[in-house]
Amino acid sequence: MQRIYILIILFLTINQIYSQNINQSKAFGNSIILKSDILQEAREIQIYLPTNYQNNSNKYPILYVLDAQRYFLNGIAFQQNLTWENIVPEFIIVGINTDSQKRRNLFYKESSKFIEFLNKELIPEIDAKYRTLDERIYFGWEMAAGLGIEIFANNPSLFKGFLLSSPTHISKERLETVNKRLKSNPKQNLKLYSVLGTVENWATESMFSLDSIFKVHSTKNIQWKYNLSNDENHYTTPLITINEGLKLFFSDYEPIRFYTLKEFSDFGGITALREHYNNRGNRYQIAGDVHNDTKRYLFMLSYRENDFEIFDELVKEFDGKTFIANNFSNATWFYRFTTFFLTNNKLEDALEILEAGLLKFPDASILHFEKGNYYKSIGKIKETRKWYKKAIQIARTNNEPELEKYTYELKKL
Repeated sequence: MQRIYILIILFLTINQIYSQNINQSKAFGNSIILKSDILQEAREIQIYLPTNYQNNSNKYPILYVLDAQRYFLNGIAFQQNLTWENIVPEFIIVGINTDSQKRRNLFYKESSKFIEFLNKELIPEIDAKYRTLDERIYFGWEMAAGLGIEIFANNPSLFKGFLLSSPTHISKERLETVNKRLKSNPKQNLKLYSVLGTVENWATESMFSLDSIFKVHSTKNIQWKYNLSNDENHYTTPLITINEGLKLFFSDYEPIRFYTLKEFSDFGGITALREHYNNRGNRYQIAGDVHNDTKRYLFMLSYRENDFEIFDELVKEFDGKTFIANNFSNATWFYRFTTFFLTNNKLEDALEILEAGLLKFPDASILHFEKGNYYKSIGKIKETRKWYKKAIQIARTNNEPELEKYTYELKKL
């Protein structure tokens, strides 16, 4: 009897796993069948639409993943991990499932046929059915990565990004076409990222040749990055290729953060900042305003470096008082900015920030204390005492360490 129970449980487990595999594509998008006249066969194509796709009319970049039966989920995981922090935009993922035997011909001997399939059938179909931007990214592993090199050389307008994992079959002919393409000084802005493990000795020589060609014919508009890794092998390179390659391709999307004002100045200041975000908006069809995170970093940075000139410029450029009121969620920053205005004799601005802070944090002792400082700066000592006493009352109730400081300042009056 026990043996029968074990067999039943085993059967149910296998059936559940099988069902999960069958429905996996439905859980992470849709599968469509594309009948190809060029390939003379029906192709299964997986489609993943971003979370917010149905909630707006935006257009999206597209990641085309070859051998999607293995790597389709990698692009989804990358997107879901990073879009919520605005590090990368949402993007459509198109997965091309490939038979292990057929890929050997289609990605090399019959590569022109497969490229024609992409160019004349698949990409037009995707662009017709979905809201897409002219921001296509190609991912391929092994032979599919070698195919990506050929596409770059012969059809550079087909994709704007190439993520090439453990490239193989980089023939002399392919190297020559890349050399010819780069010598012609192409006008397209393209990014290519490739990873190869040092243990993949069958491909190191051809990749060295390819890397040399890109270095010899280096151009500003074509960004080539080759990672010869001691840590990766033939089966782990796709992970780092997708992660690092997509970060490179979308490197202008994440809100800029400056860590020093010199860095901000070297970047070009506010003029260059507005130009960057305008270009970002045009590329991704989103608002071209300077990102709130960037503004917030700059306000904090100018205070920390005690540069009131830049701080005042930020206030004028970005409606700073309203921005501070709406985008800072800590009473301490309202205190700091009020102090900054007071010490630079901007009394009206100081009071405006202070009132906004008190409205937002009515029980913050530090802001009541600062209200006393404001009245002290304009010689109204009676009002100063009143606000110091309120700060002391709140600090005593909450057992705040600032109580001693507030009491000492009150006694000095």
